[in-house]
Amino acid sequence: MKERDKGMPERQLSPGLQTLPDQIAERIYAAIVGGQYQPGERIREEELAVTFGVSRGPIREALRILERDSVVRVVPNRGAHVTTLSVQELNDIFEIRRVLSGLLGRRLSKPPPEFLERVGESVKELERRARGTDQEAYIAASLDLTLLLADASGNALLAGIMRSITRQSWRYTQLALKNMDRRKESARNWRALFVALSSGKEAPAAAAMEKLVEDARRGAIRMLEDGQAEDAAAAAAKAAAKAPASSAPGRKPRRIAG
Repeated sequence: MKERDKGMPERQLSPGLQTLPDQIAERIYAAIVGGQYQPGERIREEELAVTFGVSRGPIREALRILERDSVVRVVPNRGAHVTTLSVQELNDIFEIRRVLSGLLGRRLSKPPPEFLERVGESVKELERRARGTDQEAYIAASLDLTLLLADASGNALLAGIMRSITRQSWRYTQLALKNMDRRKESARNWRALFVALSSGKEAPAAAAMEKLVEDARRGAIRMLEDGQAEDAAAAAAKAAAKAPASSAPGRKPRRIAG
């Protein structure tokens, strides 16, 4: 398995990794979000065991960790496969994330000045990156800010759940922010959140957090549906190219003289 060059910062999503399966799960996850494994592709335990120089036991445990986050599905007698992306799963994940984000916004509605200043600087960085063409850099900065807010919530359980749901939604977030206009919209939403947090009021902060997530959901759905339509069109074109000439619409079979 190749090392990924870009993608989700491992240090941010899994602080204090201790067990070998945890560390292996993080590396496999990085490969998945980095595009080295495609949706539906099988992840072979024996290859990973050789790659990491371990027995297949820790590999199986690592895959189970990823299965809990809905990134991998382990099927008896068929092995582990990367889960496919779907509108249904997208909606389910982002519905939960929106509610949790609203709660997070309410808990952060009265932030200390030094924390608010740090958030403001991060938002400026996002705005700068939104004007560029580096999608991965924007996503990484957005992730850093999301987890900064989660860790500042004062609720360790909420922070942990936010980390998990961020992992589950990461591939959809990549889709949502693939378009530059969508990244600019995202940066505007982050700015609105900063203004809401600065107001010191719960309702605006919660609403701004929820809008940030909802707009990401809508953007991901558009990209996912557009991609599915393109795949269907490509498959139809491929099938048509392979079809015999006599089966083309409006074409009569040629009569053989004799």
